[in-house]
Amino acid sequence: MKNKLAPPYRTAQFELEFGKGICRESELIELGLKHKFIMKAGGTYYSMVDRKFCGKDAIKRYLAENLTVREELETKLRVKLVDEPKKENVAATDTEDVIALDSTDEEVAAAVA
Repeated sequence: MKNKLAPPYRTAQFELEFGKGICRESELIELGLKHKFIMKAGGTYYSMVDRKFCGKDAIKRYLAENLTVREELETKLRVKLVDEPKKENVAATDTEDVIALDSTDEEVAAAVA
């Protein structure tokens, strides 16, 4: 049976570690890079707050050993990814224009523009 409702060709990319599963530190690094909590200079140099690391394995090891730093990065990412979209949705609903049902196409275009 063919699934005709699902979006086609979705892919997911993540790092697997033997005996552990999906690497949580690697996901934190990728999200931290995407949202500018971790900076990357060149091909292999990473910096976070005031620490510098040479290679992704070094920063993964640092996050695995220092749980407080990892939890701090997780909370920053949660605030950025979970709380901010809710605030944007509230702002978007406040600024929506109400268009009457008996309005013409020209009036709708003028109201939108």
